Amino acid sequence: MDLKLGIPVWLLCGILGAWIATTKGRGGCFWFLLCAVLGPIGVIVAAVISRNEPRS
Repeated sequence: MDLKLGIPVWLLCGILGAWIATTKGRGGCFWFLLCAVLGPIGVIVAAVISRNEPRS
């Protein structure tokens, strides 16, 4: 894959994964880095994690 296309795609995966994770109550910075490194696999992982429910 050409770097001109590859880098924006991986960054987009990071942003999308961070957004998904923060809507589920998870830390956005960690998930951005994880999804930016793992790419589409990271986005899938962020999508299937459960919500972070507050403990009573």
